[in-house]
Amino acid sequence: MAADPVTDAAGHGAPDWRRRLFQPAAEGDFRRRTRDWVQLAVVAVLLVLAAHHAGNVTASERALFDLFNTLPNGLAPLFRGLYRLGTLWAVGLVVVAALVARRWRLALVLLIAGVLAWGTARAIGQIVVAHEAFAHSVRIAASFGGSPAFPAVRLAVTVAVISAASPYVARPTRVFGWTLVLGLGVAAMYLGVTFPNDLFAGVLLGLGVGALVHLVFGSPGARPTIARVTAALDHLGITARNMRLADRQPQGSTVLLALDDDGPLRVKVIGSDEAQSRLLLKLWLGLLYKDSGPPLSLTRVQQVEHEAYLMLAARQAGARVPPVVVAGSAGPHAALLVQRPASGTLLSELRPDEASDDLLVQIWENVAALQRARIVHGDLDADHVIVDADGPWFVGFDAAASTGKAERMTTDVAELLAATAALAGEERAVRAATGVLGRSTIAAALPLLQPAALSPGTRHLMGNRRREVVARLERLRVAGARAAGVEPPELTQLHRISPTAAVMAIGALVAVAALLADVGDPTEVWATMRNAQWSWLALAFALSLVANVAYAIGLQGTVPVRLPLWPTTEVQLGMSFSNLAIPAIGGQGMQVRFLQKMGVDLSSAVAAGGILSTVG
Repeated sequence: MAADPVTDAAGHGAPDWRRRLFQPAAEGDFRRRTRDWVQLAVVAVLLVLAAHHAGNVTASERALFDLFNTLPNGLAPLFRGLYRLGTLWAVGLVVVAALVARRWRLALVLLIAGVLAWGTARAIGQIVVAHEAFAHSVRIAASFGGSPAFPAVRLAVTVAVISAASPYVARPTRVFGWTLVLGLGVAAMYLGVTFPNDLFAGVLLGLGVGALVHLVFGSPGARPTIARVTAALDHLGITARNMRLADRQPQGSTVLLALDDDGPLRVKVIGSDEAQSRLLLKLWLGLLYKDSGPPLSLTRVQQVEHEAYLMLAARQAGARVPPVVVAGSAGPHAALLVQRPASGTLLSELRPDEASDDLLVQIWENVAALQRARIVHGDLDADHVIVDADGPWFVGFDAAASTGKAERMTTDVAELLAATAALAGEERAVRAATGVLGRSTIAAALPLLQPAALSPGTRHLMGNRRREVVARLERLRVAGARAAGVEPPELTQLHRISPTAAVMAIGALVAVAALLADVGDPTEVWATMRNAQWSWLALAFALSLVANVAYAIGLQGTVPVRLPLWPTTEVQLGMSFSNLAIPAIGGQGMQVRFLQKMGVDLSSAVAAGGILSTVG
């Protein structure tokens, strides 16, 4: 958390000029910000495109270059001074930070950013683009003459230092720095040093280096300050005091603890970094799974209001959820959700003898209340249940949603059933869940009692080794099936030697033989490969694999459970070889077994293959 005053080494208030130059941020709280990951990825793509275009000056670039290059010669001293000023500003930031302001970490970060930008620019210009010899490229970068070089080294170094310093310096300092970058670009074209594409690449490289340095060393100022949060609460009618950062910080938000006249407060703040992290998480889960993760709102205020609504609805339905105080805006860059915190012990931290039958029944009564309200918690593991003397609290509704689909609510049941079984044993956990939710609900959750369908926290709670987790889940499925009066769901069993394994081994040999028959004479293949155009061969190979990805995405949409993208793609690729050995039947059998292992019942697994083949 950023400290409010800037202090010098002796702890006294810093001079006014230092407050105007540097941010009032302590250097003890550094985070790797999502925006830096995004910036680095975007810069890498654009830099590759700019490198591909290097040396090919378009008519528009030439016109822009001539616009500044043909200005009157009398302006040369002005632009030479401006061109030098960019380097002086970059060096000055390092010197002032290190020797005057005694910001040693900042000085090291800026120095590394400048050196890294210079070295990377020279490597790109010499090795990747190879416009000039290395020595000639250095002379061009150090002088005002010569032909344009890619990328603009001096601009890259200046932008890298300014970008790396941005989280540390005050707004006027940042504005002056970026204005100087603009002037430096104009001066470079006037002096004939670089073309517009070279300038663009230099800016990109500097931004990329700045983001990379922030990711390696972290950067301050990512969290809203206590002063800003206190002012936002006061604007919402809450007078908070003794505010501090919570010891346990969840993903996707900043949590602060405070007091008001009515008792303790838990303040959850969602800033721009947290919103970007949530967006990336949703995109990532949407790519890997059919379930696209936590709900995404248009604004951060809508996000906290949605969470507050679900908590209020769950509380009204009878679930024991912390009371909501207010949800609203914390200024133009953040939103906050204020609630009364639940005190007690996390369910994951309880000893087995503390998980009584009464506690288990109360937990499942809260689950039943959520189901009556048609609310899916989305992350209902042992780390989101807090136990005190009066019973359990359900917390952490970040990923919650309101839905009418019963199968989505089954995921909460499976997650919590596995967590309570890890603490209280399979029989007691199943007995308590069945007594409250009924047999049909437990039967529907049995196929989801598999490692791939559970959160990492629940898997860790059940054991440290995968074999132990699989064995405990097998016992839990058997106990659940017995309590529900159904047969345990059929899953893939592992055997040392089985008829199926023997058939698959023989099928693999047949598939290899079929491939060799299609390949033909090895000498002809070698002669063909020697004369092949490798770029087209690589493109054809990539396109041949794209079909498997497309079929994997299609298969995700045919079943009601989450399927991970990469294993599903592997299955589609494996089906291609299985169909060589046993056409149609081999690949279909592999897909059905895979879907069963992921929690899909047999009839749905068979039907999914038919639907996919028809649509495909």
